[in-house]
Formats: sequence, structure tokens, C-alpha cells
Amino acid sequence: MSDRDSKIADDKRKVQELINTEEVVKIACDLVDIPSPTGSEKQCADYIIDRYKAAGIKVLPQVFEDGRSNAIGLMKGSGEGPTLMLNGHMDTSFVGDRSGPEEHMPDSPGFLPKAVIDGDWIYGLGVYNMKASLAAFIHAAECIKRAGIELSGDLLIACVAGEIEKSQVDKYQGKQFRGGACGTWYAITHGAVADLAVVGEPSALTLGRAHGGYVWTKITLFGDPMHSAYGTPEKNTINNMLKIANAIQDWGNEYQDRRSVYGMKANVTLSAMEGGWPFRCSRVPIFCNLYIDTRLLPGHQPLEVRREIEQVVEDLRAKDKDLAALRYDITMFMNQWASECSPEEIIWKAVARSHEEVFKAPVEISARPPASDAGELVAHGIPALNYGVSGRTRKRSSGQRQYGKTDWIPSEGEHASITDLVQGTRVYANLILDVCNRTRQELGLHGTGHGRISLGGSAKPIFRGDGGR
Repeated sequence: MSDRDSKIADDKRKVQELINTEEVVKIACDLVDIPSPTGSEKQCADYIIDRYKAAGIKVLPQVFEDGRSNAIGLMKGSGEGPTLMLNGHMDTSFVGDRSGPEEHMPDSPGFLPKAVIDGDWIYGLGVYNMKASLAAFIHAAECIKRAGIELSGDLLIACVAGEIEKSQVDKYQGKQFRGGACGTWYAITHGAVADLAVVGEPSALTLGRAHGGYVWTKITLFGDPMHSAYGTPEKNTINNMLKIANAIQDWGNEYQDRRSVYGMKANVTLSAMEGGWPFRCSRVPIFCNLYIDTRLLPGHQPLEVRREIEQVVEDLRAKDKDLAALRYDITMFMNQWASECSPEEIIWKAVARSHEEVFKAPVEISARPPASDAGELVAHGIPALNYGVSGRTRKRSSGQRQYGKTDWIPSEGEHASITDLVQGTRVYANLILDVCNRTRQELGLHGTGHGRISLGGSAKPIFRGDGGR
């Protein structure tokens, strides 16, 4: 064992002894107790920044919109090593208020911004996606600081706003609808740049080598204003949009079979429809909108989806004179690219090694179709993958995991395992020490951020889910 490897091993032992279950659980519960829906993340960011300051971690200020900021912590090293980013989002999938748009949400503690501990599980809005991982990032960094360890490289903890899949569209305008990686985009274009990164999305402590993106499409039909007494089904925009919806779903079934990879399904979902004036039902609907979500998987481009949808509508109009008589418009209004990580990347090998050190077994490999900020990182030349402490659910706590099929039970609400939280913290701590205590030259990083090296360990390529080929 080299002197460097011996020092890294000693550092790991020191830090592992400092990891404390009660403390990391408190951080996770504190984060859940601070409501942080998309557009209102600043209070959560302020809590995290206060912890950075108390630990002696440098803060990179990033207020990017009124009431919104990222919480970027920087642990500077000696300058010889790489910069590793641990990335995760503070915003939650829902608001946690059962009035207004969320009045029909399940009545479960897992959908409320108040942490509840039940045995080995923490329930609360955001703990699954993904405040548990944020807590693990923070505690791992704090323990390294307490151990008095000076790193060779830099550690960036990027707790970001605006990750949730949301977009401004039509009457839905304002910061609460600005998501889709806007926080990570701001972070990495305003100083929070790294050589390699791990995103703490809920992967159940599996190595997420790939994830999906999406294309959101809006189709509008326009009709003539007329009283319902004189209207006909043939001229009704809603009736005609139903024909389009059925055709899109038929196309979507074929698209899914053709595009699914790594066990990730390329789902096509008819996500929303609206038309007419509900306050005046005595009018034939002068418009009807259909909104479609198409999962975009690695190797595919948003324009491919748009053009295929346009062709579906054109083919249908050629066969249906009633539909052809109506004006229409098709708009792609939101998109995020998918991404994947090569097994040859430094970050893949480092995560596999750190996981194996803690669990004494190879890391399992997974892929999941929901979008991740890893896509934005990869697009900016930063190799990234997903490895998160949540993702394993109480009712599916053992046995084969199947993303998109059996791993998530919506009625249960968000929850995370305390055991996984602590073990994940241990993996993150080892990862930081393993990567940031090596020189860029040793890692093969020569200014590109894409050097490759074998750091030992093994990664067992077990792909979960169905539909892949």
C-alpha cells in the first residue's frame, strides 16, 4: 500500500467513527420541516448555509431569483486534486397544502412538510426526493471538517433549487413553475464547476448509470365561437381532440417498444387536457389543448419526438375531414435531455469502490426514466451519475427493485430508511476522501474532466426493470 493509500485509509477510519445516526437524522428531519416547494427554496437554503458556516465550510452565494437561492458549500483543498460535486435539490414535488391544486392528494404524512419517525423510517414531504441525500452530503462533509482532514482536491456541495419537472405554460406563470434543472444550470454557470459529480437522486443505494429526460408537447385545436344550440359534434374541438389523443396513445405504445433501453420505459403519457369555458357551457369549445409527456432516453433527441408527433397529427388529418377543417398548433414547450455514465469514468469506479468498502459487496447498477440534474451536468462536460440514499420503500424493502413498476407506492407518501441514510453517509464520506485526496495527475485529469482510471472495487451490472433491450 502506498503512503497516499495508507493516509486515505486512516482518514476514512477517523471520519467513519464520527458519523452519528442521531445527527444525520436530525438534519434530514430539519430539512423536511422547512417547506421548500419549487419557487420557495430560500428558507431551506438558509438553513443549509448556516450549517456550512458553523462547520467552517466556505459559502458560494447564489441568490438567483426573489425568494430562491442555491446553497453551495465549498471545501477547498491544497490545489493538487480534482473538484468533486455532490449535487441534490431542495425543492419538493408538491407543496404540501391540501387546498387549491393539491386538494385531492392522499391523506398521508409522507406528503406533508413535517417529519415523522416510525421505526427505521422517516416520513415527510421531500425526504425521498431528495432531502435524505442532502442530509447525508452535509453530515459527511461536517465529519471530514471535524476530523481536521485537509483534502488535496475541492469538495462542492451543491444543494440546488428548481430541479422538479415543472414548466411555465399558458396561465401557469411564475417562479413556482420554473423548475427543470434551472438551479443546477445557474450553479454551474456561476462558479460551481466540478471535474466530476454524484447526484443524490433516490436510487436506493444503487449506482444509477443512466436516467431519462422528457419532451413536453402542447397540441391546440381552434374552432368557431357558436352557441351550443347550433353546434355539432363534428365541429367540436374536444370531440376532435379525443381522436388525436387516441392516435397519440397508439403511437406512444409503439414508441415505447422502440425506444426503451436499460429497463427504462420510454412512456408516452397524455398528461392534461383542457378546453372550452366551464363558466359558460352554452358555448361550443372554441379551443382544446392536449399536453403530452414523452420520456426521452439516452441517445435520443427532443426534435425527433416533436417531428414524430407532428407526423401522427398530419396522418390523422389526412384521413379525417372534420379534424382537417379545424386550425391547429403544435408546440414543444419543455424538454430535458437524458444522460448516462460510462463504466470507464472515474466517478463510476469511485462510487463502486466506496460502496463496496461500506457494504462488503459490489454495488448494484440501475437506470431510471425520471429526469435528473445529472443531465445538465453531463451537458456541461461534467461526468455524473446518480447514487442516492433513498429510493427503497417500506413495502418494497427487500427483493428485486423494478423502477417504474413496483418500487414506488404513491398512497404511502415519501419516506426514507434511517439505515440507508446512515450507510449512504458512510459511502459519501469514503467517496469524498478517495477522490479528493488524489491528485489530478494520478486520476488522469488533464484539464478535460474526462480522465479515466481504475480505482479498484467492482460494479455488478444488474439492470432492473423491464422493457429494455
